[in-house]
Amino acid sequence: MTMLFILLIAITFVPILLSPAFAENTWTVFLSQYDGTSHKELFSPIELPIKSGDTVTWENHDSTNHKITSGIPKFPESSGKFFSTSILKPGQSESVKLEHTDYGAYYYFCEIHPWFTGKIFFEEFSPYNSTNELSVEVDKNRKLMIKGNVDSDFGTLPYEILIYDSKNNLISHTVKSFNKDATFENIIDTSSSVWSHDSNYVLKLVYGVPSEATSKTFKIPIMTNKDLQLKSKELCQNKDKKSNFLLEQVTLPYWYKDTLCWFASDLISSQEVSDGLVFFTKSNMS
Repeated sequence: MTMLFILLIAITFVPILLSPAFAENTWTVFLSQYDGTSHKELFSPIELPIKSGDTVTWENHDSTNHKITSGIPKFPESSGKFFSTSILKPGQSESVKLEHTDYGAYYYFCEIHPWFTGKIFFEEFSPYNSTNELSVEVDKNRKLMIKGNVDSDFGTLPYEILIYDSKNNLISHTVKSFNKDATFENIIDTSSSVWSHDSNYVLKLVYGVPSEATSKTFKIPIMTNKDLQLKSKELCQNKDKKSNFLLEQVTLPYWYKDTLCWFASDLISSQEVSDGLVFFTKSNMS
C-alpha cells in the first residue's frame, strides 16, 4: 500500500544534473463553473508546469465554494500532506509556494467536489523530451497556427496547450487529443481584445505520464492606436454608407462606420472601438 500511495501522490525523479536557479514566478489555476458530476473540468489548466520555488494561486471564478488540498481522493488519510487552502468563496484566491524536494509532481483535488482533480509538476526535472516538432506561426489575419508531432507512443492521448503573456496571465487554454499518428494542429483566433495588451507570449505543450512540457516563445504585433486611426479615416472616406465592411477580419454593419469616424475625430477611445470589435466577433460566431 505504501509504494502504491507514493506513486499515486507524487511522481519522483532523480535529476542527472544539478538544476540552475530559476526566477520565481506566480501561476494561476482558475476554478471554472461547477457543473455537478459531469466530465466538465473544474481546473484550468488541468496540469500546470512550474519551476521549483514558483507560487501557484487558485482563483475561484465559480459561484460556489471550493477547497483545494494535495493528494488524491482514494487516500483521504493523506490529503493535505503537502498543501491545503482554506475554503475559497466565489471571487477569493489563495497561493502556495512549492519547492522541489523528492517529488516531481503533486496531485490535488477539491475536498468539496472530490471528482475534480488537478496536477502540478516541475518541468525542469522531467527526464523526458518526447516532442519532435512544435511550430507556432501568426498569419496576416492574426490566426495563430500551432502544429507539430510527438513520439508515436502518444497517438490519440490527450494534451493541453497553454498560452501565457509576458506577465504569466493565461490567455488561452486548449484541451485536445493527438491524432493517431501523434501529430497535432490547432488554429487560434487572436483578434479579440485579450490579445491586444502584449506582444510577447509563451506556449506550453503539456502531455504524458510522467508529465512533460515543451515551451515555445512567439510574438504577435500589437495593433497601435495610430494603425487603427488610419484605418478608421480610410473607412470614413468611403461614401458607400449602406455596405457592410471588414475591419481586422471582423464583419461590421455599415452604420458602425460612424463609430470609427467618431474615433478618428477623438470623440471616443480606442478601447471602445476594441470592445465593439469583440462584440461583433462573438456575434458573428454565434
